[in-house]
Amino acid sequence: MSGTVTDVRDVLGIDPGALEPRQPPLKKQRTVEKRPDGITRELYALLGENAPPVAVVEHRFKDKPKFLGSVAPWREQTFKNPARKDGLELKHWVRQSSLQETSGGGGVDGDQEGGGQQTLPLDYQFAKFNIKINLLEYSDAEYDAVLKDDDWSRQETDYLFRLIKEYDLRWVVIADRFEFEGKDRTMEDLKARYYSVCRNVMEMRTPVTMMSAEEGALYSAMHYNKEQEVERKRIVQMQLYRTPAEVEHEQHLIAELRRIHDSHQQLLEEREELFNRLDYPQSTGSIAAYQGSQGLATLAQNILNTDRNKKRKSIVAPPGQPAEKEEPPAKATPAAAAAAAASPAVSRQGSIAEPARAHGHQRNESTASASAPTPLKDKNKSNIKQLSKAEEAQYNLSHHEKLQPGVFFRTMKMNLPKANSFINKSPAIMAELNIPQILSMPTSKTCAKYEVLAKEIAALMDIRKQLEKVEQETRVFKTQEAMGGDRSKRSASVLSDVSRSSKRPKKEK
Repeated sequence: MSGTVTDVRDVLGIDPGALEPRQPPLKKQRTVEKRPDGITRELYALLGENAPPVAVVEHRFKDKPKFLGSVAPWREQTFKNPARKDGLELKHWVRQSSLQETSGGGGVDGDQEGGGQQTLPLDYQFAKFNIKINLLEYSDAEYDAVLKDDDWSRQETDYLFRLIKEYDLRWVVIADRFEFEGKDRTMEDLKARYYSVCRNVMEMRTPVTMMSAEEGALYSAMHYNKEQEVERKRIVQMQLYRTPAEVEHEQHLIAELRRIHDSHQQLLEEREELFNRLDYPQSTGSIAAYQGSQGLATLAQNILNTDRNKKRKSIVAPPGQPAEKEEPPAKATPAAAAAAAASPAVSRQGSIAEPARAHGHQRNESTASASAPTPLKDKNKSNIKQLSKAEEAQYNLSHHEKLQPGVFFRTMKMNLPKANSFINKSPAIMAELNIPQILSMPTSKTCAKYEVLAKEIAALMDIRKQLEKVEQETRVFKTQEAMGGDRSKRSASVLSDVSRSSKRPKKEK
């Protein structure tokens, strides 16, 4: 068999040494799980490879603690507090291991066997928390130069700085401890004085233009606005002592403000969409100037001015007909005068079309060619039919010298009395007359009659006021006259009594 394998290798040209010997397959190692405590071997063998569904825990007593090494001795050690200036030395118990670490592991002086106390004092472990602020100090010359204040004396300023250094800029404590000759200083007064002194001294020692970045930042941080801080605390106090009704009212106002803002945003979006639809193709210009009534009125006035200043063009004839030249006014025919009656509407259309072209609107020239001819001059307007007064009243026509730009209601232009008495009492009088305050049909005649009625009501109210005043004065005069008659009667009775007493005979003694 081995020879056959060798022959096959020779035929195939395989080197016998190139083949590696086949390694035997690894046997599956059987893991033996540790049998838990509290269960017998036979019972655990019945379970097989599956773990028990319930953990079996044997209740035992707590193990004894295992101490590492021997117990370290404790020694009484002296220490000094760097924050104290009197050199007081105190003692506390220190573990021997920590004492050796503190001393560098070189041992300590004293009696080791007898447990004698240490002679070398240790550093206080809480001395690192004793941090002092770098408080600015000023000299007498600096105080006389830039720190004088009519409200603060030198002694009071020095007292303030001593408190600041003692309590490390804890302003609540400083304001509580501040007592100087009965002066009542608030926390804002103390802060304003301190920061103003620091800023003035820094500016005197180093000008602002020559300060470094750190000094400039510190100088800016020393700025203190006393009025703003007082107002801020007042607002915070108002917010703190609000009643539940005020909180509910404020929430209602915030919700109403949010609703108004949302509706305003929706109105602006709808208006912008409307302008985009009217102005097609869309222009790149801003429409912010035409969002109000005043802006729309200005736009209409600009359109009219553009229409007046533009040059008149020749009339374009319909397709298939030669173009007609504009005839001079002297050769105007009656037919042209009749056509001038319909020309205002066409002229208005033309005046609106020109600004629309300026904004990018494209108009068809055939529409312009089919329009009526341009209006004639003013001297031919006499041929237009004039309406009589009755016809103007029938069609409700009115003539104005000058129209106010913008949209307005006719009731807004009524000339009503401005007196407060009329404004306060006119609603009740109008209600008695069954006349509404807002006219449902405010025509020119109705508004004129309403103005006449309002003026008559105002005059009637003035007459009533004068009448009440006269009646009041009449009552006062009658009262004074009655009091004067009683006084005359009283004086007459007193005079009669005096005369009687004088006429009586004197009794003899």
